[in-house]
Parts: sequence; C-alpha cells; structure tokens
Amino acid sequence: MGAFLIGPLLVKYEWALVLLSAIVAYFTIANALRDNGEYKKIFLNVIINAVLIGFFTYKFSSILFQTKTILSNPMGILYFSGGSKGTMLGAFLALFYLVKEMMKYKYPLKNWIYGIVYGSVTFMLSYWLFRTLLILLF
Repeated sequence: MGAFLIGPLLVKYEWALVLLSAIVAYFTIANALRDNGEYKKIFLNVIINAVLIGFFTYKFSSILFQTKTILSNPMGILYFSGGSKGTMLGAFLALFYLVKEMMKYKYPLKNWIYGIVYGSVTFMLSYWLFRTLLILLF
C-alpha cells in the first residue's frame, strides 16, 4: 500500500486505517458500556493509557537497543523504531500496566474481559473492512 502527504509528513495508508479503526472501536466500547458510566470512564482511560505506553515504548526503545547509533545521530530517535525487541517490551509494559490497574480498581474480571474482547474484535473487524474498501477503491 502507498502513502499520502499531509504537509511535510508522509503518512502510510495502513497507519490511517489503524487510527480510523481505533476511533471506531473507542466509540463502540463507549456505546457498549454506556450503562455503567463510572466503569466506562475508568476502562477507556486505562485502555488508552496502555496503548500509549505500548506505542511510546516501542517508538523510543531504540534508545535502549541502538544506543550507539542514537548517540552518533540523535535525530534518529524520530526516524527509528524499536523493532521486534521494542514491540515485545512495549507489549509487556502495556500488559503490566493493564494488570496493575485491574487490581487497583477491583472491578470484576468479567467486565474487563468483556470490554477488551469487545474492543479488540471491533478494532480488527473495522480494520479489515476499511482495508478491503481501500483495496476496492484503488
């Protein structure tokens, strides 16, 4: 798949589809948990924080794993990603944060699993739908 320009930024179609799918999943989870307002607020906050922790750990883990390259070229932090090691570290830290918050708020495990499964299935289905529509259009 290709990419498009937004000013000086080159954005891949895949990342735009991921963002659009995440927005659809967010609103679907918010709609599914609308009966329990306090839990919905906490759940969405924890999930968004876990995703951001995972993403930023992945993005900036090149500082840990490619220290020599980053020291010789500090602008490389913006361009390099963490690779498979960074992905694993980001997923581990996001999962650790999620479990820690689940223990902190003491809502039933069933509620957490319901929200996570509902959100991830919605995300995957909407991503598949948007990707299929993009392929059909171009």
